[in-house]
Amino acid sequence: MIDNYKFDSNSPSFYEDEFPKFWQMTRWEKLAFIGLVNKINPEVAIEIGNAQGGSLQVLSKVCKKVYALDFSNEVHGKLKNEFTKNVEFHTGDSKVLLPEILKKIELNGDKLGFILIDGDHSTEGVRADINSVSNNYIPIVDLYIIFHDSFNPICRKGIITADWTKNDYVHFVDIDFLPGNFFKDKYHNSEKGSIWGGLSLAVLKPQKRVGELIVRESLQPTYNLMFKSSRYNKITYRLRRFFNH
Repeated sequence: MIDNYKFDSNSPSFYEDEFPKFWQMTRWEKLAFIGLVNKINPEVAIEIGNAQGGSLQVLSKVCKKVYALDFSNEVHGKLKNEFTKNVEFHTGDSKVLLPEILKKIELNGDKLGFILIDGDHSTEGVRADINSVSNNYIPIVDLYIIFHDSFNPICRKGIITADWTKNDYVHFVDIDFLPGNFFKDKYHNSEKGSIWGGLSLAVLKPQKRVGELIVRESLQPTYNLMFKSSRYNKITYRLRRFFNH
């Protein structure tokens, strides 16, 4: 467990000069993300949830074209002035925008190779973003999908309950590609005892899979330990969620 890990700490990632923008990922998430994007080298990518442009700066450097989706006009108002060459911004609800963009990519014959889902952090929102891809797109090259905050119980439920098995082109899913963080004390907008971070990975291929799809949770024991001590396991949190629903 990590006590008061600060996402904006000055601890070296060795990429500060190359990617200077503020980035709401841990050091190991950044290193993994940079390594994956460079290794995959996608021609076209989609990023859902753009925040301060931390991960977008990596994608825009590697990809020929990036579709950036966010519901906030304020976010895009700032980023549009910084990413002017190969980033196309779409502002609004990803549940509406994503199927339209996927259709455009399909019609253009573009080689979509990477998607980062880091937008709506509700269970329904995460599940909807996944299903939008699953129900509206057949890849023409290997497609890698990364989900941030997979250790957050609310986001995690959305990933787990998505319609993975209904898509014959999904070949691999690991909810726990990288672990998340436990916040012992309150940090920024996160309450004491929150769990954030973690990366999930899904791989779609142009060929249909053979055999049953296994949705892995390879770090479930680690997640269970964090959850047991977290605010999400408290009776007060559960009652509040129950009455809110």
